[in-house]
Amino acid sequence: MPGKNFSLTGHRGAAALEPENTLPSFLKAYECGATGIEFDVRLTRDGVVVAHDDELERVAGVKGRVSEKTYSELLGVRVGGRARIPTLREVLSLAKGRLSVDIELKVVGAEAEVVDSLRELRMVDDALVTSFVPEALRRVKELAPEVSVGVLLEEWDDEYLEIAEKLGAEALLPYYEALSRDLVERIKKRGFKVITWTVDDPEVAERLYRLGIDGVITDDPCLLARRLRFTGG
Repeated sequence: MPGKNFSLTGHRGAAALEPENTLPSFLKAYECGATGIEFDVRLTRDGVVVAHDDELERVAGVKGRVSEKTYSELLGVRVGGRARIPTLREVLSLAKGRLSVDIELKVVGAEAEVVDSLRELRMVDDALVTSFVPEALRRVKELAPEVSVGVLLEEWDDEYLEIAEKLGAEALLPYYEALSRDLVERIKKRGFKVITWTVDDPEVAERLYRLGIDGVITDDPCLLARRLRFTGG
């Protein structure tokens, strides 16, 4: 049974159960027993919204790009035919006092609004800002050294240890298939947390937990919470 320092994070909320990156999805993750939520942020023409893809077709079945629209133009879009695209502050307000947040920066340019929002809502201590784009994380640390950042990666290369150190990162987030006991130990010896994505098989999650990781990100936090008898904390 994972202890209180192990994080169970809902990927885009509870993406297996509700439309991804929407308020119903984040609420579902909370109801399931997740300790945190992961979500993606992108720039519209006039601000930051929570969305994974720039193209709207996969999630909403309509043509157009998030980056080419204002937020008011996105209000009529329904993810999965049911839920609207939320703003960053809406999601942070929902999570405040309930869930930690893993904010993935999909593009360079959203850093200032992310930092300002975390500070205004007093959620810096409950946040990890992550990205596959080191420059985005560098800008976050430049704006707010107190904000924790994590380096996302798919295939392991030892250079990620150097990248994380140069950024002053707190965590590395490898894809779960890249992990071995030796690699987890090496990362942790360098002082970084190890959080992995996207794990939907409870048996895989149990194996990874035994390797010594610090958290998993999953599309189905309900399933993993039940099977791992997750206690949170």
